[in-house]
Amino acid sequence: DFKRIAALLYDQAGISLPDSKATLVYSRLAKRLRTLGLKTFAEYCAFVAQDGNVDEQQHMLRALTTNVTRFFREPHHFDDLRASILEPMADKVRAGGRLRLWSAACSSGQEPYSMAFTVLSVWPNAADLDIRILGTDIDKRMVERARTGRFTDDDARSAPRQLLERWFEPDANGWQAKPVLRSLVRFEVGDLLRMQLPKEHYDLV
Repeated sequence: DFKRIAALLYDQAGISLPDSKATLVYSRLAKRLRTLGLKTFAEYCAFVAQDGNVDEQQHMLRALTTNVTRFFREPHHFDDLRASILEPMADKVRAGGRLRLWSAACSSGQEPYSMAFTVLSVWPNAADLDIRILGTDIDKRMVERARTGRFTDDDARSAPRQLLERWFEPDANGWQAKPVLRSLVRFEVGDLLRMQLPKEHYDLV
């Protein structure tokens, strides 16, 4: 049963599960079996493998992947983005040049919004320039969440307070990205193994 699930996940998402992950798979999918009223993993394998059962395949994918993200998760990446990409292009972009950045596995959006913060530190008027950031993720639910631009206080804890207060507005559940910030970023569902890759040049992926 584990080998069937591992093969399904590899076929759908290109994720390789070694035998050492069998216990993790059991613990993460047992809840789905109970929810579906299935008694064995063999029944679940047959169910999830049915043609057209996209909903359950998405449930399985979510259960077996970990959406770990936070604002400025790896701070040196954003330091490098500014020093190696943005600052050398500053004059060109101010003069009308284009800038394209792509967060290829963006989860709920903190990484591309961190890119946007970094862009705005170089060009406060970035929304008026030819600057666009693309965020893609295989999990449709995460992409829908990212599009809202809403984050709880816990989600936003890693973002510097001055950035939150400048580019977000407080709401009942935490923080809502202002239109100027959201205008820099667009989100799409994207499976990197199957999606048609963007035809335009990206300065950073």
